[in-house]
Amino acid sequence: MEERYIPHKEALSIINKQESHFWDFKSASGGGKNVQEIASALANAEGGDFIVGIEDSKRCSGIDRWKGFATPEDANWIHQALVGEIDPPVPYELEYLWIEGKGDLGTCCLVSVQKSADVHKTAKGEVLQRRGAQSLKLTGGKIADLSLSKGARSYEDQSLDDYDTEELSEEPELQTFLKGYSPASTAEKFLKRQRLVTRKGGQATVAAAILYAEEPAAIVPKRCSVKIARYESTESTPDRKYLKGTPLTIDGPARLLIDRTLTSVSQMIEAVPVLGTDGMMSPVKYPPEALKEIIVNAVIHRDYNVSDDILISIFDNRVEVRSPGKLPGHMTRENLLSDRFARNPSIVRLLNKYPDPPNKDIGEGLDTVMSAMKAAKLKEPTFAVDENAFVVVLAHTPLARPEELVLEYLGNNPEVTNKIARSLTGIESENRMKQVFYKLKKAGMIEPVPGRVRSKYAWRLTEKGVTEAKT
Repeated sequence: MEERYIPHKEALSIINKQESHFWDFKSASGGGKNVQEIASALANAEGGDFIVGIEDSKRCSGIDRWKGFATPEDANWIHQALVGEIDPPVPYELEYLWIEGKGDLGTCCLVSVQKSADVHKTAKGEVLQRRGAQSLKLTGGKIADLSLSKGARSYEDQSLDDYDTEELSEEPELQTFLKGYSPASTAEKFLKRQRLVTRKGGQATVAAAILYAEEPAAIVPKRCSVKIARYESTESTPDRKYLKGTPLTIDGPARLLIDRTLTSVSQMIEAVPVLGTDGMMSPVKYPPEALKEIIVNAVIHRDYNVSDDILISIFDNRVEVRSPGKLPGHMTRENLLSDRFARNPSIVRLLNKYPDPPNKDIGEGLDTVMSAMKAAKLKEPTFAVDENAFVVVLAHTPLARPEELVLEYLGNNPEVTNKIARSLTGIESENRMKQVFYKLKKAGMIEPVPGRVRSKYAWRLTEKGVTEAKT
């Protein structure tokens, strides 16, 4: 336990924080039940913080919300709730905050809860888990899934023999982060409180290096970089002869790694020309929010125990993001959009503490990708577990049916070949494309161009097709 005085401005900053997946407020008069629920829910998720002594914004506003305890001893029931009423007790730390010159407002109790290897229950035997800004009650199979996902010690918690508190404290990225962190803290205190260094010896963890080291790849080799390759091909397994230039390697602490990767990938994609239904070549355009979410997920959810870098391959018709490691815990391709599990809870939680975090919408990443692709009228991304990697494919394939795309193209151009049509529709098989043509021919929409054979074979609109294309 520690007691600390903070400036009035910092107290307002705490009060004005939005409730989230990692943060919550509790009234000093709320009682042990509320503390049990939020603490166990955080420990059953990725951990987080909550403060006791702040009133609901619906009751009052501004500094008037700070209604703390007269003395720390008055808050002893919080200890009891955390240790004696949650089974098993959650891992936590407490800090009592006073406002400078405002002792009459009392002290608020800041509680930091860590994720643990146990499933925690309240005194009533309820199992809750934090999801967004809510603590949701789990039952039946959901509890079983949580149990399966617990127990495995994440590689992010491994300590590094040659990287310690002193070196980590001087990292520019950590200093930048702490400037905007509230409540204000020294580097050493923050690192200890967040368990980013060992209690004895002060060795930094893998998570600390990933988040704040200027060159993480020099400290944790072959696990921290992103490689970007451009293939001038649409083949599913392209030959190296299609590789354009030397693959680009991106390094840096997690936040900067994400920003740098997104910038480089976007620039490379914009240089890829594609054929549109108007017959013109134009740059590929993917929804920026979809690209960002896929890159963020690859960085924060990859398996850092696997000695391999994230690989992003940019093809003429798609982008593939290969993140090392299979799906964690109980996660499967089938429940990706409904469930969540963080393999690296410390990285996820601490990256979210930046003023404008890249993982702002916890638990909504893949939903955002799906919605963004649909809004852009592109086909949904595909997900696969390939050997020892999780692969996401964003195809630059229009959402419209192949028949519609062919008719739209012919509405702007005199004829179309099998090769051009495959480029438009994303259909890889020449025979499958022929079936689309035959279907349109049977409907009286198109006909073969006279005198064309073999590789020059092409199709054109009939009178009926011209009318259909115009409508």
